[in-house]
Amino acid sequence: MTTKEKLSTDNGRQLTPDDLHYVTVIARQYSKKLADLDDLVSEGNLGLLKAAQKYDESRGKPFVTFAAPYIREAIEKYIKGQEAQAGGRRALLVSTDESLPVGSNNNFTLLNVLEDKDATPADASLEQQTLSDQMVGAMHVLDERERAVITRYFGVGCQRLTMIEIGMELNLKRERVRQIRDKALRKLKRA
Repeated sequence: MTTKEKLSTDNGRQLTPDDLHYVTVIARQYSKKLADLDDLVSEGNLGLLKAAQKYDESRGKPFVTFAAPYIREAIEKYIKGQEAQAGGRRALLVSTDESLPVGSNNNFTLLNVLEDKDATPADASLEQQTLSDQMVGAMHVLDERERAVITRYFGVGCQRLTMIEIGMELNLKRERVRQIRDKALRKLKRA
């Protein structure tokens, strides 16, 4: 149906694309429950047709206002039928990044509740281990002092230290530690 075409019902009421779009808007409010959005739109369209058959223009009520309860009733009836088929238990499918409560516009999601902000992400520790292994493999090009600075600076096999702390351990000034670190990194890049 193009945007200018209209669909007529048995009683002569013409449904416009805006009416059909309104059904989609309502169906989206229910789309996270047991049914697919397309199924909900189909059921909502049945409710829309029922409303169009009962609509009386002479009462002065806008059609979409009149039709909304019929659309919702058809969608909710379909969802209840789906729930009954699922064994009577109320199953709500919610993505971890879906706003809670479902359909709201806030930034609070299930992932906020499940995520441990203090825990090291699994991929971060794996990446750190891989980088450490690669660095250890390439450290044969460094002399003893460069190796000592790099291992302490990046925490390879020990706790990570600042340049000041490394300087205190190796009896060097902070600037000298930076120079050694930069020279060692250039060597590692070439290797």
